[in-house]
Amino acid sequence: MYCRICGTKDTQFQISGKYGCEHCVTVFTVPKQSHRLWIPISLLTELEEIFSRSQSKIQILSLRTRLTRNLAHSLFPYYEPMEMEVKQLLDANGYWENWKEGSNSFIVSKEGVGPVYHLYLGSEDHVRLEILRNLDQSYEQFRNSNKTLPTGVSRENSSLLRLFYRRKHWAYRPGFGFISSCPTNMGKGRRDSLLLGIREGVDPRFFSLFEKLSEFGIEIAPSTDHRRESLGNFRGLVVKISWKNAFAVQKRQFYKILGLRGSL
Repeated sequence: MYCRICGTKDTQFQISGKYGCEHCVTVFTVPKQSHRLWIPISLLTELEEIFSRSQSKIQILSLRTRLTRNLAHSLFPYYEPMEMEVKQLLDANGYWENWKEGSNSFIVSKEGVGPVYHLYLGSEDHVRLEILRNLDQSYEQFRNSNKTLPTGVSRENSSLLRLFYRRKHWAYRPGFGFISSCPTNMGKGRRDSLLLGIREGVDPRFFSLFEKLSEFGIEIAPSTDHRRESLGNFRGLVVKISWKNAFAVQKRQFYKILGLRGSL
């Protein structure tokens, strides 16, 4: 079994776990998404209680939204990075102006104390947009001072987001959504992640509860992002809580506990 468009064989797909083009989704097995939309109220209540009891032990470090896209009707980076073509598309839409040969990342904007918009090329997918908010506040401080994050987006960044959702430019198939190199990223091509710093003395139920949330698409794992990117001064245990293509209702339920409202 192989893809007749890009030539990816079943053995290659099983080893790499990556699609070679947008047509691979019709050849290789697509992971099924859970149909359980609602996180049980009892689970949310217990999680909220844990956060409340451990307010001074939890540091909210950063919130990140990642969008990945591949060019339509093209080989994916597994075979062809297409960096020149992506730069030309971004340049034609007012981004990556005066780009330099060899450069594969570009900071679009820093909105004061707001989020940083960053474009990356040549990774797992043709282009990746990351929106990063550095918070670095204790959970207690955040709840007392910033009940919600600002939801406004500048005109420039709003235009960039619209470009990333313009289907004609990107690998997209009805019934599947935006096609990423990794099958689990298909759909919205979006991942939200939250970095938390955990100090000694946190409620011991913290980690066991998050294991229960995995069936709803919410994952928790140790992270090295914090030290690599020098986000704040926290030096304790850092964990990443992330959602891939999560249902909006799931995010709203969990964000309500943290005091967050949306991620863009």
